[in-house]
Amino acid sequence: MNTISRRESLLSLAAGGLLALPAPAGTKRTASVDVEKLPIQDPAFNVRTLGRLQGDLSGKRVFAYRQGRVFGLEPGNGPSLSSYGRLMYRTEGCTVRSARLRNDDAIEERTRNWLFYKDVHTGAYIDSYVNPYTLQRVPVPTFRAGITGGVIGTRGPELIANFPMESTVFDTPLLLDWHFVGDRAWIYRHAFTRWKESSSGAFRTEMTLDCWVCRVADVADGGLGHIPNAYSWTSQTQWQSWLKMDNHPGAMLWRHDGVVVSAIDELPVEFVARTRALLPENFDTAL
Repeated sequence: MNTISRRESLLSLAAGGLLALPAPAGTKRTASVDVEKLPIQDPAFNVRTLGRLQGDLSGKRVFAYRQGRVFGLEPGNGPSLSSYGRLMYRTEGCTVRSARLRNDDAIEERTRNWLFYKDVHTGAYIDSYVNPYTLQRVPVPTFRAGITGGVIGTRGPELIANFPMESTVFDTPLLLDWHFVGDRAWIYRHAFTRWKESSSGAFRTEMTLDCWVCRVADVADGGLGHIPNAYSWTSQTQWQSWLKMDNHPGAMLWRHDGVVVSAIDELPVEFVARTRALLPENFDTAL
C-alpha cells in the first residue's frame, strides 16, 4: 500500500468508515444492545471504557495516529472573513500507549506523544514557517509531549508530567458524556486546562473536546481489550509560543482526527520515516 492510500484508509475511519467495518474477529453481534442497561453513570464503568477507547487493556502496545488542521482566529469589529480565520498549518502525530487494568480497577498508562507540522498546500513537513500575522519566518519545533503517562481512576486522571498543570477533569468523578443513535455511541469529554510551559515559563490555557464514535455492542463486550473507534479532538488555545505572538489578540483552533492501530507498519510510511529520522527512540525504546 502506498503512503497516500494508507493514510486515507486510516483516516477514513474517522470520516465514518469505522461504522461500516465488520465486527472484530472472534466476537458475536446481536441485533441490538439495550443501552439502558449500560451503567454509564458509574465512574468505574467510564474509567474502563475510556481505557478501552484510548488503548488496549490486554497490555498490548498501540499507536494512536492522527492528522489535523490548525486555524488562527483574530477578533475584530467586522473583519474580513480572510482576516478573521486562517488555516495556518496541518499536523500529523502519534501517541504510543500501553495500558493495564490494576487490581483497584484504575488504569495505569505509559505514553509517548509527538507531532509534526506540515504545509497547508503541499502537505510537506516544515522546519520553518512564515507567520501570516507577523510576516516573520520562525523555526518550527517538533512537538514532544511532557506527559508520559499516569493513572485513570474514578476521580479522573493523575498524570505524569514534567510541568505543573490543573484541569477541570482532575479530582472529579469521571463521567463521560454519552449519546446513542441506533447501534452506535458518541462518547464525549471536555476539559479546561492550565499549565506552565517549560520553554517560556508562562502559564497557558486551553479548552479541549474529545469525541469517540464506536459500536454500542463493542462497548458492551467486556471481552474486548480495545474498543475500535473513530476519534476526534478539538481545542481552542492561546497562540503557540514559537509563533512569537503572545501580545497579539486572538486564539488558535485545532482539529485532529485519528484512529488506533496495533503495529508500526500500519502507520503511513512517510510519517514512520520522519519519526525514525528525528525521534528514533519513539518506536524503539520501551515505554
